[in-house]
Amino acid sequence: MKLWKRTVLLMLVTLLCALIPVGTLSLYITGKRSLNNAAETYERQLENGKILLEQFWDNSKYEQMSETGKKAYMGFQFQRCCGSGMALIDKKSSTAIENLTDYKVVGIENLGLKNEKDPYAYKIQKLGKKYLLLQKVALSKPEGYEVLSVREVTGLFTELRQTAVWFAGIYLAVFLMAGLFIYMMMKRTVEQMEKLQEVAEKQELLMGALSHEMRTPLTSIIGYSDTLRHVKLKDEQKDRALEHINREGKRLEDLSGKMLQMLGLYQNHAIQMEMTMAGDLLNHVIDMEKEQAEKKAVHLKMECEAFSMKMDPALMESLLINLIDNALKATDAGGSIWVKAYEKAGKKIFEVSDTGMGIPEEELGKITDAFYMVDKSRSRKEGGSGLGLALCVKVAEIHGGCLKIESRQREGTTVRAIF
Repeated sequence: MKLWKRTVLLMLVTLLCALIPVGTLSLYITGKRSLNNAAETYERQLENGKILLEQFWDNSKYEQMSETGKKAYMGFQFQRCCGSGMALIDKKSSTAIENLTDYKVVGIENLGLKNEKDPYAYKIQKLGKKYLLLQKVALSKPEGYEVLSVREVTGLFTELRQTAVWFAGIYLAVFLMAGLFIYMMMKRTVEQMEKLQEVAEKQELLMGALSHEMRTPLTSIIGYSDTLRHVKLKDEQKDRALEHINREGKRLEDLSGKMLQMLGLYQNHAIQMEMTMAGDLLNHVIDMEKEQAEKKAVHLKMECEAFSMKMDPALMESLLINLIDNALKATDAGGSIWVKAYEKAGKKIFEVSDTGMGIPEEELGKITDAFYMVDKSRSRKEGGSGLGLALCVKVAEIHGGCLKIESRQREGTTVRAIF
């Protein structure tokens, strides 16, 4: 055989020997990444369900119920907060109390999901021709229970098998084009996974954001409706209560559209910019928050320069209310909160500062992340969900501005929205 033919053959054999382990490793990495992405997405859904269930759970009401009532209450709250694909597990008996999956849950003690250091710990279980991704999380309320997530990921394994078949066929057909083809196929697969991941994250953030923003008006609506049901009011007081309920209901309707727009899921006309006086905005916000401040015995003060700015009033109102709510949660009785609006060096600045507990320096870079809480126990006690500052950042970005945060522990925090 001529030397050049031997060289070509040797090059092809060398290429084949090099590409086979590379291809095998690539398939493994792709499969692992696909599973990790799926596990991360489903873990966040599991964590959202856990947070909602713990927020809505009322131990005092639960303890006063009969056994039948307890079972009904537990089933209602679990279906309301967690939904399909999940099961409520009694840790003591290792049995499923509520099962919203498509499978019979048995052998909980043998799942092997004990790696608490891994936030996305999961196990793949083969059931016939199906592959299931299993995850679980412990509940603090109700105590002694866990939420188990059961999700079918058979499609991921099917895609991987199809990829392996294509991989082998391409190598047998044309060695020289195999590497490029695999690269393009993998790139396309990764891009599709990332797009799906981005959509899932936006939908999850939307649900959390709406839940966070709806809490205040819903509390107000429920409070006024309970008053109308149980207290005999004068006609003037009834009209005032009904007007408040109507106004808060319209605010919920408007706010849901705004939040969808922030996540890029609505058309641009959902946000309506108009020239608004800073004083009018601050007066309205202070009027809404002063009752909460009085309940906590916190001094709420306002300073405002006369200027106007093009804004969406509802979103800017949401930004300031979130900042004030955060300040109220961090400030003990006797403390003070200042809400200011002023111009400096050509910039329009809205500022909320407090004399609260402050934020550790190492936490400042993380507090604008969705669901992040500096003090989780205190935040949950105060009704927080870790979404307020994340929403504020988005509102500021929509208005072409940014958020600057300064804080010292035990001295207080200052947050400036700069436009």
